[in-house]
Amino acid sequence: MLRTGENHSNCEQTNTKLADTDLSGRSRAEQTSKTQSKSNFFFRNLIIAASLVTSFAGTMAHAQIARANSENQAFTGAQNAVERRVVSIAAGETILAALLRIGSDRVDAQNALNALARTIDIRDIKRGDQITVFMRQDNATKRLLGFNLASGADRSITVTRTIDGSYRSRELATNMQRRTLRVAGVISDAGLVASVQELGAPERAAESIADAFAYDVDFEREIGPGASFELMYDRVSDARGAVVREGEPIFARITTLSGRSIQLYRFQPPGANQAEWYNAQGQPARKFLMRTPINGARLTSNFGTRRHPISGYSRMHAGIDFGAPIGTPIYAAGDGVVGRAGIMGGYGNVVDIEHGGGWSTRYGHISRFAPGLSAGDRVHQGQIIAYVGNTGRSTGPHLHFEVRKEGAPLNPMSAAIPQGRPLPADIIARFNVQVARVDVARREAMAGVNVAQNSGPTRAAN
Repeated sequence: MLRTGENHSNCEQTNTKLADTDLSGRSRAEQTSKTQSKSNFFFRNLIIAASLVTSFAGTMAHAQIARANSENQAFTGAQNAVERRVVSIAAGETILAALLRIGSDRVDAQNALNALARTIDIRDIKRGDQITVFMRQDNATKRLLGFNLASGADRSITVTRTIDGSYRSRELATNMQRRTLRVAGVISDAGLVASVQELGAPERAAESIADAFAYDVDFEREIGPGASFELMYDRVSDARGAVVREGEPIFARITTLSGRSIQLYRFQPPGANQAEWYNAQGQPARKFLMRTPINGARLTSNFGTRRHPISGYSRMHAGIDFGAPIGTPIYAAGDGVVGRAGIMGGYGNVVDIEHGGGWSTRYGHISRFAPGLSAGDRVHQGQIIAYVGNTGRSTGPHLHFEVRKEGAPLNPMSAAIPQGRPLPADIIARFNVQVARVDVARREAMAGVNVAQNSGPTRAAN
């Protein structure tokens, strides 16, 4: 996919430039000449400091890490072995679960959280908070080097691993600057999320566009190579220009293969715990149930009578199937109570959720349940409840998804699912002000400010 737009590209280079110098302003060449005589012991440990310096934000971090560098004499800019991951806390997910999800060593993760708990109340960490995690492979273990937690627009906490293997945490007081970026293009063969990321949008922002339209768009039939998208998201940087938090979406648009265009604005009503997507009239995109409780999957089997691939007989297929790799997260389609979490005949491992009003959903053939999930648990829409598998009577890894009303199966893609509540009249005025601001920023971006665009559908690289 061809990428254009110089302003956006320049923004993307911030971390690369920072990687070439330490926070005291010394060049890589100067550092190298001073570290050649140091032992391998210090070399290995000081790589950790270099890796964390280039991304951890704030003037306090500047002073603190500079002091650590002085104590340790010098550090190298080599970062080849360091893995950087940006992770958003999912609904119902703990920070420990998020760290384990990306492969961190459990003991390291727990020790790091113990350090974090000495700085903040970890119960205050909520869905959407973002962690920038640094890890390095150490034989069979992914060693956790540290992480930066961005909670809200102006709060940043760093947790770093010290030379003796313990962890320290600090809350940084930083002067934040917010910028709005825009990406727009045509979906390639790689799919919607990958196409958005190819234009430089972070993973969090790319996934948000799929979440935004999960209620209104049939991703199998309406979205594919040739459909177009547009996404605007915020990037928060400190006074030095180091990115502290990015990917908070504020606007999204999709134009389907048939030419139907849908655009949504993200808005957090006063008193609400989190922002939601709304159309320009203040109607929520979020419905009672999601039609696709999985991201990045393809629809492999429709609802209705079909010839069963194992038995060979024609029979009713009471749901739809999404093909996806084993371990792909599965989300609760709506708020509700878990009625079953266990083995059920041909379904294999299955989760049933009762949503109230006679509505229920079923998730079959899963490989494993979310940690601690059991019957009677209350879950929220979008919460990870399980992971794709190949259990029961199954011909390959996939999710079997059912929607039922009073026990009768309905087609999840066409069922008349109840709508959410529109914004009340006393909040609409505030919402309209935000919509107007976003529209102005969008027009400016379309005029060439912080824009990345591609030229059209391209074939994914092998």
